[in-house]
Amino acid sequence: MKLRMLLPLSLALAPLWGLAPITDAMAQEELQQGPNTLVIHYRAARGDRAAFRTYLQKDFAAKLQAMKAKGELADFRIFYSWYRQPEVWDGMAVLRFPSHAAVLRWNALERTAPGGLDAAGLALADPYATYAADLSWSRSPDTLKVGEVYYIIPYEYKDAGQYRDYVQGYILPQFDGWMKNGALTGYEMYMNRYPVGTPWDALFIQHYRDMEAFGQRQKVTEETRAGLRSNPAWMAWSEKKMGIRTETENTIAELIAH
Repeated sequence: MKLRMLLPLSLALAPLWGLAPITDAMAQEELQQGPNTLVIHYRAARGDRAAFRTYLQKDFAAKLQAMKAKGELADFRIFYSWYRQPEVWDGMAVLRFPSHAAVLRWNALERTAPGGLDAAGLALADPYATYAADLSWSRSPDTLKVGEVYYIIPYEYKDAGQYRDYVQGYILPQFDGWMKNGALTGYEMYMNRYPVGTPWDALFIQHYRDMEAFGQRQKVTEETRAGLRSNPAWMAWSEKKMGIRTETENTIAELIAH
């Protein structure tokens, strides 16, 4: 059975896709008022997949831009998967709100527009899952370009506290190494605030520099790990990682609006 815990105060929320340090007071405020990020997964029928991509890129993005202009939304991203996969969404929206009160206003919108979709959108796809999340780690948020390559990885863990330590000791050194060698231009890692059930407790979003860098992913991963194997602390996490988390179906996606 999973031992579910909230994020510690020092890591509960990184500023939106940013690098500024987190203070305990900021994290405490976030936990007291609730998570300010929603991650929505959408699934289109096979014949509607192309039309739904266009809908998200134009109609839905325009709706979110209008909300952002009115201060109802702090920021957003819309991703679309490269390929149709058995257990993976077609579209994914990451919505960042200025406050938890703004999240509650979105909840009111959900009564008539599930997943934020109007009748035209609902005719094309099902907003089948929404997750309340905390952006726990991120780097280089200001390099967004529509059409670039993103690799999105969902994980389930057994213990939240242990998993956070694992990210700090094992994952971040690798991600930072990939950024140093130029493969990644940024990353975000989200923790599901209410991680009960599938499909994810943690969600990693890796932003690759370009298609060439993504094509060399396996090579760069091994080169970075080879350099880290001389670090005893990193190796200790490497040897026990299989007992800490399980990885489900990954997604290659592109950013279609932000």
